[in-house]
Amino acid sequence: MKSLYLNSNIHNTTFSMSSGIQSIDEALAQGGWQSQTINEVISANSIDEQLEILIPTLTTLSQQGRWIVLIGAPKQGLRNLLEKHGIDSKNVLLVHPNDQVDTLWAMEQALMSGNSCAVLGWPGEVDKRDLKRLQLAAKRTSALTFLFKSAKTADLQIELNCYSQQFTQQHVSIDRQSGSLH
Repeated sequence: MKSLYLNSNIHNTTFSMSSGIQSIDEALAQGGWQSQTINEVISANSIDEQLEILIPTLTTLSQQGRWIVLIGAPKQGLRNLLEKHGIDSKNVLLVHPNDQVDTLWAMEQALMSGNSCAVLGWPGEVDKRDLKRLQLAAKRTSALTFLFKSAKTADLQIELNCYSQQFTQQHVSIDRQSGSLH
């Protein structure tokens, strides 16, 4: 199950980018992924299935000449997945931190560098304090930010949780089999 929480109070410095998937764009408050928002993707499946809703976005972003930073991503099959979808690997930076603390620190640094168009991290469970730190870093950038978290049970749903500075939320669940949104 994937859930999405979005901020309805968008600042002038934020922007929206199409997810490349019409049903997701229609469900999102501003018609796509928002900058200055932490987008949490929760899925019990492989990295291929975790990233499937981001492939159109990552493909578009890879053509900007800025970094797509993957921090703590599962290594198995990642290169093939990116190449299969035409994501230019010369603009992909893989960071392999030792632990959750290093993962969160690397995400903050990638966001604050100003050189990233997207920052994707696999830190595990993130508490409210760490989420707030990531939100503050995301507020200073135009990079899209995604956190990946494993679901506790196998489910055919993907949850998307989008957290804004104000912690306002919009929930979207995507049924992987039918593609329907809830």
